[in-house]
Amino acid sequence: MGWFHTNEVVVDRRDQASVLEVLACFRDERSLLFRLALLITSDEATANQSVVNACETTVQGHSPFRDWLTEWAKAATITSAICRCIAAIRSCEAAYKDLRCSHSEHLSQGDDAEREHRLSVVLSTDPRVVIAELDPLARAVLVLRLALRSSIQDCVLRLNVSRAAILAANCHAMTWLRELQLKRVAAVQQSSSAEAQSGSDHSRRSDKDTSESVTAAEEESSTGK
Repeated sequence: MGWFHTNEVVVDRRDQASVLEVLACFRDERSLLFRLALLITSDEATANQSVVNACETTVQGHSPFRDWLTEWAKAATITSAICRCIAAIRSCEAAYKDLRCSHSEHLSQGDDAEREHRLSVVLSTDPRVVIAELDPLARAVLVLRLALRSSIQDCVLRLNVSRAAILAANCHAMTWLRELQLKRVAAVQQSSSAEAQSGSDHSRRSDKDTSESVTAAEEESSTGK
């Protein structure tokens, strides 16, 4: 049966990403990885270093499966970023000591499409706004939940913070995100309404101009007779 195990190892290696593929992934996804790290660290230099360290760790460690390479890169980058600012993250725990979450929907991450949409909303928001409005713990939980689909218990283990604090920080982050989404919807509706009003005004002006031109032509014709 030795041949069976040997072939199995060969197949596994074929499924694993090469060093060049790992480097290419970190290069191609650098913008995404940097943004995720920045949301956690709140510092560009630290975020950049987090991406670099994540790439080096991936290259030097066990090669991830090719199909999971991007997810692996995200996880490695986020882990590196968390390690670099873990003290700041944990220092926020006391602020959530007496807070409780009463929103059962905050425990659900939704389907993949919903989660991807939420992540895109966060990533398309000016990071300075996110950093100013959410503390390090809430930002870390937000990124873990949306980018890695981490459960509440996963966040507890990764951040070494009490479950109660994670639940409260998650509530804070999800409430903030919901308000952000509502603001964007309102902005889109307002823009659409303004465009419709502008189009209506333009149409009325055009009708008026046309009517005036017709009247002038009729008067000219009448005068000529």
